[in-house]
Amino acid sequence: MGKAFAKALIVLLGLLLAMNGLASSEGGLLWQVQTSGRIYSSPAIGPDGTVYIGAAEGLYALGPGDGIIKWLFRTEGEVGSSPAIAPDGTIYIGGGVDKFFALDPDGSERWRFFTRGSLAGAPAIGADGTVYANSGNGLVYAVNPDGSPRWRFEAGSWLKTAPAIASDGTIYLTCGHGRAYALNPDGSVKWEFAIPGGSNSSSSPAIDSDGTIYFGTWGGELYALNPDGSLKWRFPARSWFDSSPAIGEDGTIYVGSGDGGLYAINPDGSLKWRFTAGAPVDSSPTIGDDGVIYVGAGNGRFYALNPDGTERWRFAAGSRVISSPMVANGIVYFGSWDGKFYALRCSSNGLARSPWPTFHHDPQRTGRAE
Repeated sequence: MGKAFAKALIVLLGLLLAMNGLASSEGGLLWQVQTSGRIYSSPAIGPDGTVYIGAAEGLYALGPGDGIIKWLFRTEGEVGSSPAIAPDGTIYIGGGVDKFFALDPDGSERWRFFTRGSLAGAPAIGADGTVYANSGNGLVYAVNPDGSPRWRFEAGSWLKTAPAIASDGTIYLTCGHGRAYALNPDGSVKWEFAIPGGSNSSSSPAIDSDGTIYFGTWGGELYALNPDGSLKWRFPARSWFDSSPAIGEDGTIYVGSGDGGLYAINPDGSLKWRFTAGAPVDSSPTIGDDGVIYVGAGNGRFYALNPDGTERWRFAAGSRVISSPMVANGIVYFGSWDGKFYALRCSSNGLARSPWPTFHHDPQRTGRAE
């Protein structure tokens, strides 16, 4: 009996050591949190390191190292958008079909704002604290930090994307009737770009250091526009772009496509490389400070790629991954349609020092260029 117990103990210790070894290696699972439904939302990280993620039942606040649930704010409907966090720690998030919330860091409700349609993408936060939010029915709302309305803009069609704010305060958005808009901070139209062929867009814009705006379309083309709204170039893929572009430190533009590829595009619009993920890539890529690119795919695989496009490692989630990852302190976070929120060990300590390294620009998902 003693020998059998000792042998079982040795086996158990061996398993624990093996599990610890997996968790400490790149791509190893550190922890996961099970939610009640599919996760569409992308995680954001607060000033104190708290990780926020939207789910079917509301917004979770999680401890970064252990995944312990600090609190859950129930939004009275599914959270399809991603949270955005202001410098003072206020969290902005959409919930249900017609609500937009401001929460204090302890999870208490500060205010709610009613919209026509569910919040799309994620709110963006201006330098003056104004919050900009796109709704599914085609309205763009500008809301003051106290929750009072500032203005609204009618885009004329549905909006599935998040607004992006340039360093001069210009707000860029793409929408469902073949248009991209640039709005002044007062809500007036600065310019309007007609996408050739009238192709819809559900790819949120990314802004480069020279002011170039990148976004994809359902027609399978990645567009680069100059700050004045003129066409700089366009790149054709084999299928749609739902993914939003990210920009590397060397100016490379990374974006996923419905053709199952992650594309790396040179700043002049030429192809650098294409990685085959084996399923549509609707997740928006994130670039780490060591140049590693993280992205999910429709087959449930989550990839880490080297800057030359070779696979570094992969992780098998339980279902489709469209959540855009976030990296911090050697951990990469993302959600999946299996209802789980994952934290994996990675080589990156933070985001790349580039103009737009992830969906909505920064760890707080403010959507504002510096």
